[in-house]
Amino acid sequence: MKRFATRLALAVLFVLAAYAGWKWGDVVFPRLETAIGIGDTEESAAPELVTPEAADLAREKIEAFRESEDALELRLKAFEVSSLLRYSVPGVLPRGVVEPTVKMDGDRIELMAGVIPSALPEFPDLGGITGAIVPDTVSVSASGSLLPFGEQGSMLLLSEIVVGGIPIPSSAFPEILAALGRKDEQGLPASAILAPAFKEIRSAYIEGGELVLVRA
Repeated sequence: MKRFATRLALAVLFVLAAYAGWKWGDVVFPRLETAIGIGDTEESAAPELVTPEAADLAREKIEAFRESEDALELRLKAFEVSSLLRYSVPGVLPRGVVEPTVKMDGDRIELMAGVIPSALPEFPDLGGITGAIVPDTVSVSASGSLLPFGEQGSMLLLSEIVVGGIPIPSSAFPEILAALGRKDEQGLPASAILAPAFKEIRSAYIEGGELVLVRA
């Protein structure tokens, strides 16, 4: 079951990594190879606000920000980022991860999603009893902070991962992040992963319940 829980946690972390750009590629940030970002108010997380139309409008905001020479930062609400994730980035979510929802409160981010174990690639063999002990869909959530990290970009600092209502020990976070390609950096906590800066976005962070992208 340890491998099973780790696999589910990895799926959620791939969503987190994809959240504001690492995996969006040309869909949202054309010509950019890497980015980072992740969004709370109860209103912003309301399901009725997460729509394809909201995704289109958010993409237009991002394009306008990229083309503007005056705007120093762009702020996105949780429902905008959730809409982008659900409707504007096909192929980004790992197969088996459904209906991601983001909440932001202050400088905190929480991502919740449903995970279908049988649909996950390379799902561990549990001796043929997976169907008997694993539900069709497992609720998974991960929370933490997205913070500036000097001139290098931003860091995603994890504080909690919960799988099916069971918290994953924080001692497992470094192993999970290592599987995501985490590299040691001076001053980078073991439970954090670096989101490097790039030519158009210097850093990203969460403030006042919004995702803030800062121009380079």
